Amino acid sequence: MGGPTPTIPTMRRLYTTLVLVIVAMGAPLLAPRLAAQKAAKPIPRPKLRDVTDTNDAQAYYDAGLRDFRDDPGAAAEAFYWAARLNPGWADPLYARRVAVLSSKQTLLNAIMTNNRRDRPELRSLDSLLARAYMLNPFLYRRLDRQLFLNYLTNGDRRAQAELNYEINVAIGQSTPSMQAWYAYSQGNFDRALEHYARAINGTRENADLHLERARIFGMRNQVEPAVEEFQLALDEMRQKDEKKLVILYDSKALAEFSVATLLEGAGQPDKAKEAYGRALQEDLAYYPAHMRLGLLAITQGDTAAALSELAMAAEIATDDPFVHYMNGWVLAKAKHTKEAVAELTKATELEPYYALPNLVLGAQYETLDKAPEAMAAYDRFLKTSSAKDPQRQIAQDRIEDIKAFLNAPKTQ
Repeated sequence: MGGPTPTIPTMRRLYTTLVLVIVAMGAPLLAPRLAAQKAAKPIPRPKLRDVTDTNDAQAYYDAGLRDFRDDPGAAAEAFYWAARLNPGWADPLYARRVAVLSSKQTLLNAIMTNNRRDRPELRSLDSLLARAYMLNPFLYRRLDRQLFLNYLTNGDRRAQAELNYEINVAIGQSTPSMQAWYAYSQGNFDRALEHYARAINGTRENADLHLERARIFGMRNQVEPAVEEFQLALDEMRQKDEKKLVILYDSKALAEFSVATLLEGAGQPDKAKEAYGRALQEDLAYYPAHMRLGLLAITQGDTAAALSELAMAAEIATDDPFVHYMNGWVLAKAKHTKEAVAELTKATELEPYYALPNLVLGAQYETLDKAPEAMAAYDRFLKTSSAKDPQRQIAQDRIEDIKAFLNAPKTQ
């Protein structure tokens, strides 16, 4: 991925695209129904150095982080497998998007310059970021800075090292929004908040800047200022809707969903339910809000509402193993055993490497007095779960108990 070393004037011209860069990396665009995580051709599970537990999603994610700078293609494969082993984890989805972009310079150039045209692969990558925000609206985009450097230098690692000082000088002379994003990408959240505030004071249309401040406050669990920033962004986004000026869709449903998760975490369930409801008013098909409403209903003892909301989420997200697992878990908790078996089986069919549904599935088969099926489910859990998973002992114990029961002498 080498190339000619860019000059500083060239880099400064590239900085003028920063607004588009921030949109490309910081806020999901309107995406089609989420593309499946599985590639058209299955990606072989890569061998990890010094790692023997090939069912450990964390190990693959950590390997991807280690490889990202020098071999983004290998990192993309590691992130792919981290997401398959744990479909409910946001970070590998975001990281895979960034790694794929870094490994394919033409795609990276297209997304950074907003020259998307009709590129299905870019839409698929956008859907990874959209799904990551659905799982965790406050995930930290830790790889943004390296992605930007790859763009500036055409992936030339030597050029990045040689121009580090010049890049920092150019950043210091750039716009407040650029400085804010760069501080964020380095983990300096205090400075990022200051720069974003300066940027907001210097521009009229700043919903995206309010969203970035809101996400930083949310990452720090500062609920009140985060909610205030989300509301400012929502107010502006709705005004744009009324004036029909919106070109790129930065989801109002996601903003309301983010507010709701903050309020729920802060122990304000009633206000959280209202915010989840507003997210669904913006987009009735925004299934994460249905799922979280259902889980919230479970904690409040409203089984009927929980079943209804999770069923709706699973009906919308037909190809999402995590949603089907959560629906199966709620059905099991409500003692709808046969329906739980169907949903948990669906989750395992969608993602055979996802261990957790098999553990709950085994318990459901035991409830139905289907010992062979229960043992098979527990065995699949043991074969697909990480060696560090503390629930492995439960599966092992259940298999031994079932064997003992089946082998016990039958009384007349």
